[in-house]
Amino acid sequence: MNRAIGAYQTAATTVAPPAAVTLLLDEVLNAFVLAAGHMRNNEHEEAFTRVNRASGILRGLRQNVDLEYDLEMGHQLVDMYTRNIFAINMAYPAADAIEQFADLAEGLLEFRNSWAEMTTLAPRGLETLRNDILTERSVVDGLALVDTA
Repeated sequence: MNRAIGAYQTAATTVAPPAAVTLLLDEVLNAFVLAAGHMRNNEHEEAFTRVNRASGILRGLRQNVDLEYDLEMGHQLVDMYTRNIFAINMAYPAADAIEQFADLAEGLLEFRNSWAEMTTLAPRGLETLRNDILTERSVVDGLALVDTA
């Protein structure tokens, strides 16, 4: 957890806060994609590491919510982060974990894209993200991703 907080604090000092939050949420979404791939390959330690990374980033973001700026909004953000952390940790051992990751990613993607609107970062697409989580993919010639289904 300290690592996620440290990463957030480092990013916050070198990148504008909306961009830092957007990039950290990208890391959470990427962790879902990678965890799903590891789960499909029965690489449970690697999947667990990715799930912990996603939870850790959200814990770091939650810990850095400025409640003095807007108390009501701050409490809503803390609640949203807490619910997502809990949902991630409950999803991991479930038989339908990959589908749950896709559902969690959908909500976090909307939140991520809201932050991205305040930056020069492009929005991410829902369909692509869901496909990346739900579909087995492989690297061909080290360059391109293709569906294996």
